[in-house]
Amino acid sequence: MALARKTNNVKRKNESQIAISVALALALVIATVACGSRAASSPGASEEYEGTALDSLAADFRLVDQNGAIVTLSDFRGQVVVLTFMDSQCKETCPLTAAHLRRANKTLGDKAASVAFIGINVNIEANTVTQVGTATEQWRLDEIPTWHFLTGSAEELEPIWKGYGIAVLPAPENGEIVHTPGVYLIDQKGRMRWYISTPYDETGAPQWTAPLSDLLVKHIQALLSKG
Repeated sequence: MALARKTNNVKRKNESQIAISVALALALVIATVACGSRAASSPGASEEYEGTALDSLAADFRLVDQNGAIVTLSDFRGQVVVLTFMDSQCKETCPLTAAHLRRANKTLGDKAASVAFIGINVNIEANTVTQVGTATEQWRLDEIPTWHFLTGSAEELEPIWKGYGIAVLPAPENGEIVHTPGVYLIDQKGRMRWYISTPYDETGAPQWTAPLSDLLVKHIQALLSKG
């Protein structure tokens, strides 16, 4: 009987993980369509992943950052904005994303002053200024002078998630919040130009051909050159 219960628990856990994966995949498709994007296909043997090209106005927002300052997207007109969504309590994926953001900032050198790096919290159970400040320090994002980790109430955050096609699902038992991954690049006029995430082939295997930080730097430099 104990073995049967354990087997059923494993089965339910696997079914839950599958449901989450499907939901996130659907959310990404919805985001791509909603943003009016020109979707990039999964890279083949001779094709490098570049991300998904976009051309639509980025939705503005007004939230508070890790220093308690009010921040809006429109504050950064004239700069390229690197926008991502992060769980303030994440222990795996978000710290890795943070490492890529730090590397991109460092690689840009003097040009980094013309780039704003912004994260929006997806954890309404850990949404205080102190909590996003702690995550900023733990992930060493305070090494980026233009970093802002934004947070707010559920009523403030949820419409922003929806506006950017971000699905946020409750954490499974003993797990972490699951949310749509990826990074948006917004140009100096406030238009979304790229969405960069992990590309997958037909089997569901990741098909990275370049690190996230390298792709960010490549596209940021192109946007900066256009002014």
